[in-house]
Amino acid sequence: MDEKDRVLKDIQKLERIIEVFKNFGLANKYPQILDYASNYYDDSKHFFDKGDYFTSFAAANYAYGFIDAILLIEGKKEETHA
Repeated sequence: MDEKDRVLKDIQKLERIIEVFKNFGLANKYPQILDYASNYYDDSKHFFDKGDYFTSFAAANYAYGFIDAILLIEGKKEETHA
């Protein structure tokens, strides 16, 4: 898998986990976390479109970390399958 495909896979993974976060109702409880993650998601797509896969990968994984931490705190991590 080349770096472009790897980053695309991580962006898609982030899209799924953001939806999971919303479906658990955590967006209402943690709106600032969703804002941070969404902004980094947007950044990730921006850098991907520019061909800067390194920065895109970093932004996607940073956003994923925000969401993942809240899922762990809330005891929902095991329910995500992500």
